[in-house]
Amino acid sequence: MSRLSCFFLLAALMFHRQVSCAWEDDSSEEEPKIARQVVDNSFRSPYRFAAYPWQQWSSPYASYQPRYQPSFRQDAVTVYSQSTPGFTQSCKSTCTGERGNCFDAETCSSLGGRASGNCRDGRVCCINVVNTCHGKYSRHSSNAVTLNNTYWQSSLRPIPASSSCTLTVKLDTRLPDNTPAPVSPLSICQVRLDFLVFTISQPDSESVCSGDYFEVAGATNTVPNICGFNDGQHMYLHVPNSAIAPTDLQLTFNFGSSNSEVRAWNILISMIPCDSPRLAPSGCLQYFTARTGSVRTFNWRDVVGTATRQLANQDYSICFRAAPSTPRQLCLTPCTVVTTQKAFSLSTPNAGIVSAATTTFVPVPDVSQVGSLDCNNDFIVIPGGFNIGNPAPVPNMAFDRYCGERLNALPRNNASTTICTTATPFRVLYRTNRDETLTFPTADSIPINSIPVNGNRGFCLNFKV
Repeated sequence: MSRLSCFFLLAALMFHRQVSCAWEDDSSEEEPKIARQVVDNSFRSPYRFAAYPWQQWSSPYASYQPRYQPSFRQDAVTVYSQSTPGFTQSCKSTCTGERGNCFDAETCSSLGGRASGNCRDGRVCCINVVNTCHGKYSRHSSNAVTLNNTYWQSSLRPIPASSSCTLTVKLDTRLPDNTPAPVSPLSICQVRLDFLVFTISQPDSESVCSGDYFEVAGATNTVPNICGFNDGQHMYLHVPNSAIAPTDLQLTFNFGSSNSEVRAWNILISMIPCDSPRLAPSGCLQYFTARTGSVRTFNWRDVVGTATRQLANQDYSICFRAAPSTPRQLCLTPCTVVTTQKAFSLSTPNAGIVSAATTTFVPVPDVSQVGSLDCNNDFIVIPGGFNIGNPAPVPNMAFDRYCGERLNALPRNNASTTICTTATPFRVLYRTNRDETLTFPTADSIPINSIPVNGNRGFCLNFKV
């Protein structure tokens, strides 16, 4: 082979490497629309087995107003929606795994983005990152960030105590388009947050995020405050149609008085059009579309220690997509842990009345509990859940509420098992009260009895649809 032939072959291989490493088509919908229609039809009707088991419970966020309100004293960053250049074509770098948008190099640079190789049509895959809490919108002077698939990252500079950092996601289809490339405005109905990195202070012993915490304002669904460790978690924020009612979403990190905390985050912000099959069903804070996987409560982690990791005032729905032409059953099994951490720990159950004189209940650890009478503090609702495997299921025995330190439809059992439900749509509810105190009636004529219980962890459950 001649030297000239070798040169052209090497050049072709290098060009192929650059393109293949830089671009991965992300514009096609991952899930077929027929699957989305199945979910929509299912969520429009109530559960067929019974009425919603949690309707009698009022949300702790029913009248909630965030303590933080943006003002000229606070730092802010603004991200604009698909009406601006962000929705030409999405891309994903196969080198870094980051998501971006296809633009010509000049537009990417003017938007403050970072090129990560080329798209198929010769444009660059433009990655946009916001990493400031000091009043500047981005590296590109005073212009607002206008890209979908925006990464919000913590600053490399130390984060001062008793401060806050806010990002405003502005959803308004009528915003002027300032890109030279033609873009079709899209109506936005949801924003998904992927917590690639999320580490702030842990809750106190009462499970309250009393130091650092993350909060969301502007969404129509319930979004609880969270803290601690949440790498790999996600949230769906529901908003009115941006073409009809423009909305500002405010994402805020509030920091406590301690300077010793590790504080870091990297959050991918994705905007979902109203006609996308990727929309989560109504009211779902988390939505899983895979057939198998794991779901964790916020701040659950398989680590050594007995400190409380469960968060107070959690009140949200976790939903699972049922693919067409598959068995209509959702099964949940506690995760396997490698430390002393518990995979399921939602309030220690009551042992019963020990003393007739004092009508005192004594908590018993390491057993299961079910039903609304005993699970009235922290619990998970699995509609019509029943056991499979070991221990053997009991005919016609199904429960909605589960708590304790073992997951089992049989109360006071010291073994966890797999709980399944055929009630569609596949949705479970997670709810906790305001602290780590158990409250329950001791008798019809005796006031409520309260005892402190610390060290709840939340749960990690493997699911299969």
